[in-house]
Amino acid sequence: MGNKRVGLAVIGLLLLVLLAPASQAHEQKTLSVILTEDGVVSGNITDPSFLQGNAVWFQMHDDTNNTTMTVRLDVNLDGVFNATDDFDSGEMVNECDLDENGSLVDESCIVSATYAFDMNATVDTYNFWVIRAHNGTETVWNHSIIVHKDVHEEEGPSPGDCFGVGCDVVEQENEVEASSASESSAVFLLAAISLIGMVALTISIVRERKEDETPSLTKSPEPVVIGQFKKEEE
Repeated sequence: MGNKRVGLAVIGLLLLVLLAPASQAHEQKTLSVILTEDGVVSGNITDPSFLQGNAVWFQMHDDTNNTTMTVRLDVNLDGVFNATDDFDSGEMVNECDLDENGSLVDESCIVSATYAFDMNATVDTYNFWVIRAHNGTETVWNHSIIVHKDVHEEEGPSPGDCFGVGCDVVEQENEVEASSASESSAVFLLAAISLIGMVALTISIVRERKEDETPSLTKSPEPVVIGQFKKEEE
């Protein structure tokens, strides 16, 4: 039984590895943008470490009475805000009222909002507007955030690279083919490891069953009494 349990555990681990993605993108990071009475603390966001797939977290920190803030991000890069295509944070306040149970009194009340860029988001400069409303008066601040390409390998030319017109298409095709070949090799290797583990487990189980069914040769057989004979008196 011990061998069976160990074998099953090994197969389970192998299947988990096999079903796991062969490759994955970088870990998503979230950039905090603090909104104050004087505007955005960090100003324009130009950190080169902000990559495709990262998120921006806008948080309201203006405690002026009767003040709300709204962030609008130009997601489709057309230079204007479109409610259907772009990101709207909704009206944010500095603090939301809670009841005695710690639940929101107004479920629509928010103090922050997050927007996560797609893993294949266009590498470009995205404009966003912060609208501060105070007692009916609106103030608009313009800012931008640069989304950089998520590169997994070192940049720079290498022997055999293509240069000149038409090379961009060739390089992209080569990158896709290389990535597909690498993923296929990893999947094949994991499948082979899983198959070997299952075969080894099967052999172990069959061998254990044979040992259980084979009678012990060291134990002396019990004597069998065929019959008793009585000597007659002459």
